Amino acid sequence: MTALRSLPALFILTLFILMLCACTEQAKPTVADQSVRPARIFAVTADSLMVRHEFVGQVEARQTIDVTFRVPGPLVDLPVLEGQTIPEGGLIAAIDDTDYVLAHREARVQLDLARQDLNRKRQLLSERGISRSLVDDAKALFDLRQVALEKARENLTRTRLTAPFQAYVARRFTDNHVNVRVGDPIVRLMDLNELYVVINIPENLVATTTPERLISAKARFPFLPEQPFDLTIRENRGESSAVAQTFEVTMAMARPDDLNILPGMTATVEVTLSSPNTGADIQIPTSALVSDPEKNYFVWLYDPDTQLVSRRTITIGPAAGAGITV
Repeated sequence: MTALRSLPALFILTLFILMLCACTEQAKPTVADQSVRPARIFAVTADSLMVRHEFVGQVEARQTIDVTFRVPGPLVDLPVLEGQTIPEGGLIAAIDDTDYVLAHREARVQLDLARQDLNRKRQLLSERGISRSLVDDAKALFDLRQVALEKARENLTRTRLTAPFQAYVARRFTDNHVNVRVGDPIVRLMDLNELYVVINIPENLVATTTPERLISAKARFPFLPEQPFDLTIRENRGESSAVAQTFEVTMAMARPDDLNILPGMTATVEVTLSSPNTGADIQIPTSALVSDPEKNYFVWLYDPDTQLVSRRTITIGPAAGAGITV
């Protein structure tokens, strides 16, 4: 009888527990992130064996000269203008040649007189009318007159200045009708048939770089950054600058016909060198390096066929350009 009375109470307790379980929210399981993470892959190519350097270069003329007169006198002709191109042999300036023309005529007359005197004394010597010494003196005087005539002729030609090459007039130092002296600069001429680009490179690069390592050298100008111009090494100075301890290297560039590139302009020079080591050393980005707790460096190699990666221990070398040599 007692057991029958306890059944309703047990039923009510069980029902209450089931209701509590139904009202309680079940904890949801945590799902792992299955999204694909992209990885950067660096392909090792022939460019990895190259080292690129950039320098600031300045354009110079192949030859620059200040033209001067070797005889004095007043200028009577100065037809050139700054910025003008003069053909080879073209007139640059001329001085008044009146005095030099007269000096040339006088020297020629003096030579004729000396020749006549020499011939007359040689005739007398053949007739035993004078001594041999007088003929020798006449011959010496004739030689002196020849030298004087040659000097007068040379001075007459020096009254005109002509261009020794196809020249660009960079500067004019004087004006016409000015009395110039010997050595006074008249104009500054530049040979622009070939341009020089001068750069300064550090001493460590000079010490470790050989001509065989040079792959290419190109110049780019700020007004035309997308057009490179090929350069060839012409010479390098054998001593460093006193302040920066850099060495001056001169590179030659063909002057373009459609551009007016002049001395004094600046350019960015890109020099591409082969790797200093000819073995298996290559250059990779520094971000590709991974280190383990033992301070060993390694990289991950990707196989496109299997789409798997494998670990490869490496030995790093010096930094070069935008990466590091391994």
